[in-house]
Order: sequence, then C-alpha cells, then structure tokens
Amino acid sequence: MVQQDIVETTVIKKQEISPQERFLYLKHSEFHGSTGIACVLTLPTSLKFGSLREKVLNEEQYGFPQHKLVLLCHGHSAHKNTVYMPMLAQRLADKGYYVLRIDFRNMGDSEPNRDAKLGRTIAQDCEDIETVYQWAATEQCRKLTGYTLVLDTIVAHSRGVMSMFEFARKRYVPNLINACGRFVAHGLYEKSLRRNPNWDRDGGFSCQILRFGKMQDIWIPKSETVSAASVDTSKFAEIDSRSWVMSIYGSADTVIPLSALAQYSNLFQGRHTADLVMYADHNFYGLANDKNAHDLPLRKGLVNYNVTVVERIASFLEPEQQLQRFYKSTSFIQDSWNPSQSLARWPLPHEFSHVSNFRDVGGFVTRNGLRVKPRILFRCANPGEITEAGLQYMTQNLKVSQVFDLRSAKEVKENKVINGVPVTNIPFNNQQSADPQDMSLIYRGMFLSPYMFPQAYKIMLQNSIPAIAQFCRYLIEGHCNQSHAAVFHCAGGKDRTGILAMLILGLLGVDDDTIARDFELTTIGLQPERKLLKVLEDRGDIYYQMLNSDKLAQEYRATPESMCRSLVSSKYEAMRLFLDQFRVLHESFDHFFLNVVKLSTSDIRAIKSTLLE
Repeated sequence: MVQQDIVETTVIKKQEISPQERFLYLKHSEFHGSTGIACVLTLPTSLKFGSLREKVLNEEQYGFPQHKLVLLCHGHSAHKNTVYMPMLAQRLADKGYYVLRIDFRNMGDSEPNRDAKLGRTIAQDCEDIETVYQWAATEQCRKLTGYTLVLDTIVAHSRGVMSMFEFARKRYVPNLINACGRFVAHGLYEKSLRRNPNWDRDGGFSCQILRFGKMQDIWIPKSETVSAASVDTSKFAEIDSRSWVMSIYGSADTVIPLSALAQYSNLFQGRHTADLVMYADHNFYGLANDKNAHDLPLRKGLVNYNVTVVERIASFLEPEQQLQRFYKSTSFIQDSWNPSQSLARWPLPHEFSHVSNFRDVGGFVTRNGLRVKPRILFRCANPGEITEAGLQYMTQNLKVSQVFDLRSAKEVKENKVINGVPVTNIPFNNQQSADPQDMSLIYRGMFLSPYMFPQAYKIMLQNSIPAIAQFCRYLIEGHCNQSHAAVFHCAGGKDRTGILAMLILGLLGVDDDTIARDFELTTIGLQPERKLLKVLEDRGDIYYQMLNSDKLAQEYRATPESMCRSLVSSKYEAMRLFLDQFRVLHESFDHFFLNVVKLSTSDIRAIKSTLLE
C-alpha cells in the first residue's frame, strides 16, 4: 500500500504569469481546512535548456538545477510579492535554486486563519513553514520539480523572522536569513500603541492588506500581536548549531531598532554574518530626496535598495560560501564520553602529516536522531607519504590499527603505500585505476562535467561489490571500534572513497543532504594535494586523447584546463544526482546491502551497532 503524501499540491495554471513560475496551493492534512497556503514556485532558469550539454555550456551564467529549496517568508500585513521577494526568487533561480515564496494564512491568496479570534499567530505561521518543509520531501514535489528537495534556506522579513526562528528551533535548516527582524519582542506592544492608541481597549486594530488581488480592510486581533510580542528570542540560541544565520538591516529603519542587528550577532556568535544596507528603510527603500549614489533603480520615486539586498543574499548563498560554512560548522565533533570535549574532524592536517583529505567519518546525526560514532572510521587520500609524527599520531592517538586501500594493484605498485600499520588492499572498480589513461569510454563524461559523474559512479559501484563486502565483513566481525579504528582511502580520497563513505553513511541513516555536503568537503581536503593536481594538470593535451572524441570536445568546448577541473571536482550536486540514481536502482541502502552485497539483516544490525550511538 502506497502511503499518501501528507501535503496535497494543487497547481493553478490560470494564475501563472511566467513559464518559469508555478502558482501552487499546498494543503497540509492536519493544518489546513480549505485551500491551504498560496505559493509561487520559481524554477531554476537553466531548466530552459533541454539538454545536459546546453546546461553545462551555460553554467557560468545559469547554475545547474539544484536539489535545494529556498523559502521566502513575508512580514506583517504583507504577501508573497512584497519587498525583494520576486526579484530574489529570480536571482536565486538563475543560480539553480528552486524558490518558493508563500502567503501565510489570511494573507494574500491563502486560506483564512484557523481561528479568526486568535488571528495569525506565530504557531500558525510555523505550521505553514512546516507544510513547506514536508512538501519538499513528497512524491508530488518530485513529480513537479524532478527532484526530492531539501529546505536549504529560509529568507524572512520583519515579523516573518520570528516565525522562521521559532520553526528552526525544531527543524534543521542550513541557512537562516533574517531581514529586519525584531529582537526585543515586547517592543511590538509599544509600536502597536503608537500606531493605534486604542489598540488595547479595542482588542485589536484594522489594517489594509492585499487579499485575492484587492486591497481589503481586515481585523488584526490583539492575540495576534501578543503572539509575536511574547516570543522569547533568547531561546533562538537553541537552534541547531549547524545552522548559519545572516542578518541584513537597513541603516534608516524606523520600525526595528538597529540594536537588533548587534543582538542577533551576539546571540549567534560564531555562526552569524551581519550586513547593513546604508540609507535603506525597513522595506529597503531610500528616503525621500536621497541621493542615488549607486545609480540603483527607483520605485515610486525612492531608491530601491532591494536590488542591493538581493545581491548580498545571493552572494551569501554561493556554493563556495555554503561549503566554507559547512566546513566550519562540522570541523569539531562532540566527544562521546565527555561532552565538554571536542574532537577535530580533520585531525591530521597536511602540513603536519603530509596526508591530504584526512577526516573523521563520524559525528553526523541520522534521520532518527542517533549519531555516527566518531573516532572509528576515517577517510583520506593516499597516506603513502605520511610523516613519522603523523603516523605516530594516527596509530597512538587516533588508535588506527587497519588501513583499507581501495586502489588497483597497478596503482599500489606504482605509488607509495603507507608503512607501519596493517594494510588490506580491496580494489574498487575491478582493479581499474583512477589513472585517466586507464578509464574506458564509460568514464569520459567525468572529463566534461561533474554532473556526468553519476554514470561513472554507477559502474564503479557495480564493479566494487566484492570489495564492499570484504570491508563490511571487517565491521561485522567486530574488529573495528574506538580502540581499533580503521582508515579507507584511494588516490585522492574522492571518487572510490566517496562512494564507500556514501554507502556507509546512507546505511546508517544519514540524510542525502549531509552525505552530499560531506562529499563536497573533499574540495577543501584536496587543496594541499599539489603533487596529484600537478600530475593531472601536466597531462594537458593527453586529455583530448583520453576523451577519444573530437566531436564531444567541440560540443562541450572542452579544454585541458576545463577537463582537469571537472575530473578533480567534488560538487554537492554530483553526489545528489548519484544518490537519486542509486535509489532508482536499489530503492534503499538496506535493500542494496541485502540484495546486492548479500548481507543478512543481522549483519546490517551489527554494522549499525558498531557505528551508531
């Protein structure tokens, strides 16, 4: 029996104004009583290109479609098309994001509040955000977008910031962007009294908002204001430590005190980016008669600083910026035995050990709230040139007593092998090396684009089952623990090592987003691997021979430099696409290990018992 999606999706084609946008209603079976919340979904601009080749050729201008969803939330008495929202949606879609901007209940085109006497409470807003969070993982979302999405970012304005942070106390969202959010919540009482002196006596106030395309007077009950004014913002510190917050305010804001920017900076110290748009008001417009020093567009005669806001948010969400934040937020792992102690995820820096990309596979949280044990499994590039001090630290401090070498016999013979610790060679990929000259035609897509990696990884996986089974047997037999840790590696610690890490983390229940972000960390891990990169770069024109197709080289405008960059890359989306393909073929990680690797259910339980806490 197929389980029905808890969120129902209705596409309203007659309200679509652009081929790139979809007008939706999302109705949660528990939260909504009629149509649900109205949304506009902006699709990645690069989807207009029909072929992979066209997407690759235009990637510098239009980012490849991502598995990431950005949610835009409006403020008080507003709607999905206010301030920067349509402009930001388009800018992020150009970068490859799926972007959803919503009307909270009783705003814009959404259904009324659940209880008119209570009004639009913060708790109700959180339900609407939860609807989006759950929708991203539904089959209906996959059919509409082509992907199962992850809610990667929430951008909220003004009152919506309270709702965003309250929601994030319970759900992990990697990026939280606070645009002009209030910090001292009870200041809302003072604001309400200034605007409406009889607010308290009357039990609320009336204001005009856009409802179903027309300006209408609606009643804002006192309880709606109290809901926002009574939020304890100090509890926002409970938000998952992996979440990174950006706060952006206008220097001429007369609605929210600028002290809020400093207060949020202090609250999220160490994981906060502060930004100030000079001369902009609460809605990011200039004041009357302002000089337009940067020649920005005007709106109703005022300088439109929303253009600046959009560019700064887009910069914050650049892939390189996201990678650096994930690297920083996961660089330390809480010790299992003593929570006051932190363990380094990267315990053997290259300058000390001469080993690249050496990192702990543990510390990641699983979908069911368990954690991958740290200090049991490590991954790296070839450790053959490890220093004496590095080897001593690896064996004595990290307790590594076994190394698994995934390279072919040819690679092992031609390159160095670590000494001083037992090594078992379990060659991945039927003894084929990662030497580009040994790659068959099936792998040539790796020269053209990282988005062609999944096809090569599929073949590597098919050709590596005996090696995977042997590695699993080591875990099952209880040889691996925090007193007897293991390392697995290939040449660069990227492709074959990345596939094995994906399989282990996936079997343990780590989500796809985290697996792909961990894969992407190799971009940082390989930066010191100058020797390997130099060898690849020096091959120059040989890449054309290895590609073995003048036609492909011309079609993709491939150069030796572009082919080298592609070959050594470790992009988030390459792993996400491979994970999608893996699930189409094998349904789940448990099914793969049961049906392909031929483990038993008790074997799988043993692996999970060994590696989870």
